[in-house]
Amino acid sequence: MSWEPGRERVRELIDAGEVDRVTPDLTIARRMLEDAGRHLATASAAKVAGDLSGAYQLAYDALRKSAASLLEAQGLRATSRGGHLAVQEVVTAPVRRDSTRLPVVREDPPGTEQL
Repeated sequence: MSWEPGRERVRELIDAGEVDRVTPDLTIARRMLEDAGRHLATASAAKVAGDLSGAYQLAYDALRKSAASLLEAQGLRATSRGGHLAVQEVVTAPVRRDSTRLPVVREDPPGTEQL
């Protein structure tokens, strides 16, 4: 693991079962980035078509897959228990000054209803 700043937080997430150690796989990481790129292109088209909530969801998925690709390249993967929040925690751990949990990022833009 090469996450020197934030290493303690990453270890906590592994110990809590929110993140697993896996064999780093750059092929999978690249595929995730390619998926993210397609999501961004589709989000742009959705925005032009007036589907703002769809565009937001696709942009969020692009961000999530891009972040997860960083973990994959480092030999880490969020578990079903850790999910999206674990990905967010690992990616931001090196730049945060403390080990407190981050607030939850809303998946739905304000003003839209969950189905």
